Amino acid sequence: MTAWAGDAAALQRSHIIHAKYPVAGASGWLPHGYALCDRVLDAFRALFEDGGYEELGLPSAVPLSALERQAGSIKSFLDRVYLLRDAEGQGAPGGGDEPLVLASTIEAQISLVMADWLREGRTPPFRVSTVRTVGRHEGHGMRPLWMERFVWPFFEAQAAFTGDSSADVAFLLHGPGRVAAALGLPTFAVERLKEPGAKGAYADRRHELVTLLPEGASTTLTSVYELGTRFSETFGVRHGAEPLTMLNFGFSARLVLALLVHSHDDPDRPVYHPSVAPVQVAVVPAVLESAERAARLAQALRERGVRAEAYDDHRGLKARAGRARAHGVPLFLTAEGPARGEVLLLGADAGEGEPVGERDLAERVSERLAALGADLVRDRAAAHRARVLDLDAFPGPDGPAAVPAAARVPLCHRDACAGAALDRPGLDVIGRLTGENGVPFGDDAAAAPPRACACCGRSTGSAVLLGRKFRGEK
Repeated sequence: MTAWAGDAAALQRSHIIHAKYPVAGASGWLPHGYALCDRVLDAFRALFEDGGYEELGLPSAVPLSALERQAGSIKSFLDRVYLLRDAEGQGAPGGGDEPLVLASTIEAQISLVMADWLREGRTPPFRVSTVRTVGRHEGHGMRPLWMERFVWPFFEAQAAFTGDSSADVAFLLHGPGRVAAALGLPTFAVERLKEPGAKGAYADRRHELVTLLPEGASTTLTSVYELGTRFSETFGVRHGAEPLTMLNFGFSARLVLALLVHSHDDPDRPVYHPSVAPVQVAVVPAVLESAERAARLAQALRERGVRAEAYDDHRGLKARAGRARAHGVPLFLTAEGPARGEVLLLGADAGEGEPVGERDLAERVSERLAALGADLVRDRAAAHRARVLDLDAFPGPDGPAAVPAAARVPLCHRDACAGAALDRPGLDVIGRLTGENGVPFGDDAAAAPPRACACCGRSTGSAVLLGRKFRGEK
């Protein structure tokens, strides 16, 4: 898996991406891959709609002055953004007086919109989501396929309100965690530890969903920023005299790529959750005489909402089935020929499974897909939890060798202990585990028993997750 993440052979065989278009690290998504992305986006759209978020459309180009205004008081992205020029390489496209940039974040842009809403008399809270392309150069030495910030939509949500934010933070962290799990992507929820006394913070707190990839490294999937009032003060987002408290949520193609990595333990036969699988059922004629029947069955399943494809080209059965396996098809329907009574077999591979009839085929397929999805979610979650070891002290310099995946270490909330954790050698501090007494989100255990803090020895129910971060991540 380590080698797989650095090249794209498996994704190309699966017809997911065109790996080097236009350049390595900015791959183009092929129809199977982009359809998978769309299903991920749809799942998150449904979550946020249920949570009371309104979706809006925002342009990718924003005035440079908006980003400069943010840079003056919060954080600058000016060294990472792309300027838009006219055909002569001079001013802004269309002859505008103000230079434009490809938007790198949503906060400044949506703050200006919300300030207008308040001037128009709309009352908070405001909860909005958007899907759009962002443009920002990520120069942290990431491997190809992990710099997808320009060629794939970026999902963001913003909330602005007066009063307590804890319920909104919980929704933005645990709701996406449940969606990710339902797609076959296991996660832990963490809060990023900050250096004690750090100045110029972008946010008061940052929460993340992380996943441990099968080869051992962790990667960040989603981020929730508790922005406080810094953006509302900078951009005049005030209700009466009170600046609004703001939260930001976002994820990029990295979430989809992590889902693909989890699905490609076997690079020759990916295992997708049925809800996102590019093809859910491969209808394979055992003999070419059954090709017409296979096409008819695939069409009938599609009419019932099943993503079915007939693998009925004129190659041999082994080649047809191999192509379906490369597409990560979770369920096979084999149409046998007259010599075998034209029986239909429903199973995990071509020529395998139990006989089914055409009359109740769609119902049987739906039942099998649901069962396969439930099994996959359970097995991936168990394997994910099993990668985490409980340790009572920080591992020393040889920690990565002794702890190849990740470790949960008790750590209290004192700044001095957080600083000691961040400065220690060995595994990276991925973040403080969130949940009841530091139990990872999604764990079935009710609570972790109090343990002695690995730094000061005081009893604590809080713990940090240690591990190896994906190269290039902070």
